[in-house]
Parts: sequence; structure tokens; C-alpha cells
Amino acid sequence: MNKRAALWLWLVLALWGQPAASADEAARQSVRIAIVNVGTLLDNAPQAKAADAKLKLDFVPREQKLETDQKAIQQLEDELTLRNDAGSLPQEEKVQRQRELRDLQRNYARQMEDFREEVRVARDAAIDALQASIIQAIGDVREQEKIDLVLRESNYIVASDRIDITSKVMQHLEQKFQAQATLAAPVPAPVPGKQE
Repeated sequence: MNKRAALWLWLVLALWGQPAASADEAARQSVRIAIVNVGTLLDNAPQAKAADAKLKLDFVPREQKLETDQKAIQQLEDELTLRNDAGSLPQEEKVQRQRELRDLQRNYARQMEDFREEVRVARDAAIDALQASIIQAIGDVREQEKIDLVLRESNYIVASDRIDITSKVMQHLEQKFQAQATLAAPVPAPVPGKQE
């Protein structure tokens, strides 16, 4: 009976100690949570500023041309109204000019609609690419910092500044941007006859 009691006692102690070891293990492996302000990153990341500059470079000249066209149409309309009011415009010429003006207005409206659609598509593509970069940067920082869970600014009520990783993610985005800019910079061609 002694052997059986000793075995029973050993089994009880072994089972009893198991949950305690799991609790100790859980305490040592605490969950790390962080927050990030995605809005700040979207507004201030160098990738955002570069995308905005590219959109302006791509579309401002066309926008200026459309503004010039609109002013020209308005000037033709004012001239037609002025000549019509003065009675110095023959009926046949008046009809012809009104037709030309309507054609110009229709053409302008189509061009403006096409322009707005192209700007919208380009802006949406830039935002998608920027969001993908930010998500990647958040993932990289999460991995580097060994963070288990990252919440965005709209998913919590109150948090300590201690767990806000927005500045770390911004720094990561800036480093990636600088690295990409360095890679994209053209290498100057050697000058013939000049020795390096």
C-alpha cells in the first residue's frame, strides 16, 4: 500500500504543479500592445508628400490649360452678348456664333469631366499605394519591437503615450523613402577625358 500511496501522491503533485507552471509561463510572456495614428502617417509621411507633388506635377499644367480655355469661352460669350445687345450682329452670324459657343462649352465640359476622373483615379491609386506602404511599415516596426497587437487611433478610447509607435513608424517610412530615393537617383555619367 505504501507504493500505491506514494504513486498517488506523486501523480497529484505532478498534476497540481502543472497549472502553476503555465501561469508562470504566461506571466513571463506578457502581451505587448501598441497604437498608431494612421491619419498622422497619411498626412505627414514623405511618401504622402512625394505622391502629392507627383499628382501636382502631372495635373497642374492640364488644369491651367482648362482654366485658360474657360476664360476664352467666357470672353467669347461676353463678346457675343455685347455685340448682340448693341445690335451690330447680323442674325445669321449670331446663330453661327451661338452654335460655335455651344460646341466649345460642350467640349470644355467633356474635357473637364475627363480631367476630374483622371485626377480621381490617380489620387485613389496614390492613396492605395501609400496605405500599403504604411501597413508594411507598421508590420515592420511591430516585428522589430516584438509587439503582439497594434491598434489604430480609432480603435481605442484611451492609451498611454508609452505605447504609441506612430513616431517609430514615421521614422521607418522616412528611412525607406530615403533608401528608395538613393536607389532612384541617377548616377552621373563619367565625363570623357576626366579621370576619377
